[in-house]
Amino acid sequence: MSDPKTVRSSTSSERQTLEAMTREAVGRVAMRAQMILLSSRGYPAPKIAEIHDVAKVTVYKWIDRFDQHGPEGLYDQDREGRPRKLGSAAEAELERVLEQPPTEEGTGEGYDASRWTAPRLARHLEEELGVEVHPDTVRRALQRLEYSWKRPRRVLPKPSGWKKRLAEIERRIQQTGTETTVLFEDETELRRFPPLRRAWMPVGKQRPVPVPDQNGKFFLYGALDVGSGKVITETYPKGKTCYVENFLKTILAEISGPILLIWDRASWHVSNAIQDLIEAESRLEVLLLPSRTPEANPVEDLWRLLKNQIAANLEQSLDALKAACERFFDRLSPDEALQKAGLTTS
Repeated sequence: MSDPKTVRSSTSSERQTLEAMTREAVGRVAMRAQMILLSSRGYPAPKIAEIHDVAKVTVYKWIDRFDQHGPEGLYDQDREGRPRKLGSAAEAELERVLEQPPTEEGTGEGYDASRWTAPRLARHLEEELGVEVHPDTVRRALQRLEYSWKRPRRVLPKPSGWKKRLAEIERRIQQTGTETTVLFEDETELRRFPPLRRAWMPVGKQRPVPVPDQNGKFFLYGALDVGSGKVITETYPKGKTCYVENFLKTILAEISGPILLIWDRASWHVSNAIQDLIEAESRLEVLLLPSRTPEANPVEDLWRLLKNQIAANLEQSLDALKAACERFFDRLSPDEALQKAGLTTS
């Protein structure tokens, strides 16, 4: 039975405010505004919860808050009972300084540090706002503001003109007719040595993950049809020109009509042999993504989902790992592929 709970009708002014919040609000407020916009379009709460990876009760909470207070209800509010030791000004300061490293806030003692810790934040609030609080109070405030203590991710500097290049690719995609299949292609490496991900386990215990006597790896090649959601995959020993050539032939055999193929600048994508193959295939057009922009390739999102689900915390033989990858994509519907790749919210 479908979930009938959706947000109330919003005014034109409220919709404009929500759209602005998705672009400009800090913290988790932008996500809450997007939840309300999805609900106003008829998305059920369970689907919204799946899209944003939150609990259904969280979606219900913000729908109720919007119904009662409008867009202003999506901001964090003081709880009833004892007044907070940190007021709205202190919380706003926490959100502000956490957007940049401590070195950007001053040159005095205490700012010569690579990251913000709870004691350092407590000291900053005392120096800047005259608010004296224990680091534990700062931790509780950060949890209330929906921050978590986790590792950052590394990013490479972008090349000059990368935004212009992506805009050109987007325009080219929009120019294609219905007879043209638009594909994004990528490869990823999978190893027997399992990457470790967080998992539930008893308090005070850390479950061991066996390490294989011998490591091994293979490459998974994948192409996503951004129109239909079809995913084509094949496994090969490594990333190499001859295997790219084989995979391109598989794509050409499975898809009829013109093909617009978009991929990165890996050496095996730009080799002379591959360029000769592309020139020989009149119905194949290839565009290169800017370097160091993996987020522009939606196949990367499918790889991330694949590895989290079937390759983490479990030592398997290469054959078992290949079989798990095959089952993963067999069970992934076209609609799910597009959604997980960030190409649609439905």
